[in-house]
Amino acid sequence: MIRVQGELPAGSQPVAVHRVYKGPQGMYEEVFVIADPDGEVIWESQPRVLELRGEMFEDLFRQELRDRVEISSLAEHTLAFYLDGQLVGRVPVFIDAPESVQAAGVLMAASETALKKGAICWLGIPQSDGSELTRPAWYVQQGQQLFVLKGPKEQELPGLEHAREVTVTVKSKDVKATIGSMPAAVRVVTDEQEFERVAAMGLGTRLNLRDGEAALQRWKDTCTLVELTPRG
Repeated sequence: MIRVQGELPAGSQPVAVHRVYKGPQGMYEEVFVIADPDGEVIWESQPRVLELRGEMFEDLFRQELRDRVEISSLAEHTLAFYLDGQLVGRVPVFIDAPESVQAAGVLMAASETALKKGAICWLGIPQSDGSELTRPAWYVQQGQQLFVLKGPKEQELPGLEHAREVTVTVKSKDVKATIGSMPAAVRVVTDEQEFERVAAMGLGTRLNLRDGEAALQRWKDTCTLVELTPRG
């Protein structure tokens, strides 16, 4: 993830680049580049000679990118790696611009897409002592709304139903990178028909469900259903 301060266009903050190579023993010239959403290269590293120990080893290299990279779009960028001029890997790069007015809508759209692909988000739940408890949670998604079941033998999310607002952190399923965090309003679902409709959808998204369709009755008997509405 690349972080920038202020409104776009803006320069990047220092960012750590970690990569692992596995290949034949020898010396290689490495270059990596950052491309914008249109595929145009906006930054290129100086060539660097790396030594790989052989195909039985995974060689880790760390480097801090301190150059100022001009970022003009909040859309997904790409970091591509080359050894001896050959492309050996690429990863998506997300832009974190907390002070940008543009960022809210883009973050919401990117998060909604990532939530459709994933099964777990992370919730920051305020506690009565003023601290915040962070827990993973599986969910049912409907548009931008997330529905989370809390209860014994399901998932322990202390204080969720009593909070007015929580923090939802979304990660990319593909590269495990954090896309961003957003506040979300909390609403406890009290309508029985809404509960049953949403919980029935959860039968298809809940992983490792041991009691199958019987879980629906268990949820109705023992769980609280909470709606989370993220806002940028």
